Amino acid sequence: MLYGKLQVHALCEKVRSPWEYPKVIRLTSSGNLVGIDTFFNAKSVAIYGASTSPNSVGQAIVQNFLKPMYEGKVYAVNPKYTNVLGIPCFPTLQDIPEPVDMVVVAVPARITPRVFEDIAAKGVGAAIVVSGGFSETGPRGAELEDELVEIGRKNGIRIIGPNCVGVIDTHSHVDTFFLPEYRCGRPKPSNIANISLVSQSGAFAAAIADWTSEMGLGISKIVSLGNKSDVSDTDLLCYLGEDSTTQVICYYVEGYDEGKGRTFFETAKRITPDKPVLVVKSGRGSRAKEASMSHTGSLAGSDNVADAAYRQAGIIRPDNFEQMFDMAKALAMQPPARGDRVLMVTNGGGLGVVTTDAIEAAGLAQPHPSPELDARFEHRLPAYCAWGNPCDVVGDSGSDRYDVVFEEAIASDEYDLFIVGVLLQTPSLGMEITNRVAYHSRQSGKPFIVISMGGAFTTKAGEVMELMGVPTYATGEKGAIAAKALAQYGEVKYGKEFKKTVNSANHK
Repeated sequence: MLYGKLQVHALCEKVRSPWEYPKVIRLTSSGNLVGIDTFFNAKSVAIYGASTSPNSVGQAIVQNFLKPMYEGKVYAVNPKYTNVLGIPCFPTLQDIPEPVDMVVVAVPARITPRVFEDIAAKGVGAAIVVSGGFSETGPRGAELEDELVEIGRKNGIRIIGPNCVGVIDTHSHVDTFFLPEYRCGRPKPSNIANISLVSQSGAFAAAIADWTSEMGLGISKIVSLGNKSDVSDTDLLCYLGEDSTTQVICYYVEGYDEGKGRTFFETAKRITPDKPVLVVKSGRGSRAKEASMSHTGSLAGSDNVADAAYRQAGIIRPDNFEQMFDMAKALAMQPPARGDRVLMVTNGGGLGVVTTDAIEAAGLAQPHPSPELDARFEHRLPAYCAWGNPCDVVGDSGSDRYDVVFEEAIASDEYDLFIVGVLLQTPSLGMEITNRVAYHSRQSGKPFIVISMGGAFTTKAGEVMELMGVPTYATGEKGAIAAKALAQYGEVKYGKEFKKTVNSANHK
């Protein structure tokens, strides 16, 4: 069988026919093999519905591909024009003299079947439909959507959407978001850690693109799936599980189409031991379920059932987007914890108390040092330090006292994870603390998280810390959430070897 010869991840080799799960690869009518990768690395793109009208969807998408960072070819398709923003515009795809890898469809829903016949005749294997007016609007829209899918299935066209904004890939600079960059910032990749997000909602995908462009968080890919008529959550999970530029996979989901949820969870169960998967799922209440159905046409389903399925699949479920990205940053930068025992080290007693509350609420253990470790601290630290847990090296501390705590605590192997409170307003603690924390993190192989509250100087120190791979947070609550994720993923990755001391039934 042709597909058995392809170099596809083992998870994706269970294809019984070219149209069954996980539908990662298909054969186009022109005989070309096309996979999910085409959506992110297309070397030639045609915008169907390109326009000269300012502030139009068709013009905004063309502008994205005219940026010098995108190195592929771009074509406009619209019988009204011969030129759009300086590039030739053709009446149909058939009139383009060269092959086209991907088409972005930005035309009214009623004419999309004709557009798809043109796509099929050209032998294009990937289409992103940003247009709305399909299954999310009712029976007539659903019929149109089914028609597109049927044409796609007959001709090997993979479809993202409809009713979406498509994809951003920060490495290839493929960008189909029809939102002007001055209104919606674009995220950038990082040399340290990169996260990919798949969102059912185009609005959330856009907001997160804008948000993460300001956060400085490394983003590899953002995908808006819309109605998920063809390319599904499972397809993307399979692809991103193998993507070398993605360290953590994040999802926003409103619901799963009938029969597809189980496939997603089965796939996740195989992916999560090697790569963290986080899912924010809405539709917890009855009113939200109704809203989800009218939004993208998906069934929200039972939240309790979904919650249990996520746990069994090793998926981490944050409560909201802020938690998701706090968790994802830590998981992308640090190794998973091999147990749930946390040591809090700080030069500020108040920060230690607040963070201790947050650690307990997160369901993590915070054991006191053993008598042996206590004796080592007593021998090496000033008598006025409080070396319990939290271990307060007090306000006149320099980086040397942090060194003592790290050296002795790491050597004792009594702790699996370190949360480091760093208040840089004190004159005795300088920027060298960033090097010391990063050094102990690398040498020990244990995860470290920094909490640093303050203004410009503190923010700069946090940026330096993160350039060295240590996630830094502005509050104890955010740091504790990140620590929780490192422990949760450690339990997924290490299974019975994970040192669990807190009964998870008492914490949610």
